[in-house]
Amino acid sequence: MDAPKLQVKLFSDNVDSSNLEKFIPVFHRWIRDHVLDELMIDVADYSHVHHGPGVVLVGHASDYYLDLSDGQPGLLYSRKRQAPEPGERLRDAFRRALNACRLLEGDPTLNPRPKFRPNEALIKLPDRLDFSNDDPSFDALKREFETFLGQLYAGGKVKLTRVGSNKSPLSVRVVAEGAPDLTSLLNRVGGPINGSS
Repeated sequence: MDAPKLQVKLFSDNVDSSNLEKFIPVFHRWIRDHVLDELMIDVADYSHVHHGPGVVLVGHASDYYLDLSDGQPGLLYSRKRQAPEPGERLRDAFRRALNACRLLEGDPTLNPRPKFRPNEALIKLPDRLDFSNDDPSFDALKREFETFLGQLYAGGKVKLTRVGSNKSPLSVRVVAEGAPDLTSLLNRVGGPINGSS
C-alpha cells in the first residue's frame, strides 16, 4: 500500500465520553515506562469535544486515540510518518492497534476495563489528495484489503464497505463473521509489541 498515512480503528461498547479521563494516567505511564516500541511524547485531552478525538497519546511517528468520532467509540491508531515498507503497512497498523487494545483490556488500573470488538474495524487513508472517498479509489485498493483481511480473519467471511461522504477520507468498514479474540488476531500479525521496559 502506497499510503504513508494510515489509520485503523477498533470499536468498543463500553468506552464513552463519561469515562475517558481514566485513560490519561494510563497513557502517561506508557510514555514513562516505554511500554510501546516507539517514541511517545505527550497526552492530549479532548474528551470535552462532542464526538471528537477523545484522549490522544501523541507520538513522533504515530498517535493512539480513545476516539469518539461519529459517535462510535474505540481505539484509533494513526500512522503519520516513518511508515514501514508498503507491503507491511496494513499489517503493522493492525498489529499496533490490536496491541494497544490488548494492553488496555489487561490494565488492572482501569475499572471497568475496556472491551474492544474483534470482528469490526475501520480503515482510513487520511491523505485525500491521493485517495478520494469514492468507488474508483476503493476499487483500486479492495484486492489488497481483501488479501490482508483474508489472512487476518482466516476461516471467516469478511465484508468491506466504503463509508462516509466524498468530503471525508477514504474509509472502509470491515465486518468479519466468526472472528477470533483480540489475542489470536494479534498473534496472526506478529504478536505483542514490547517497549524497552
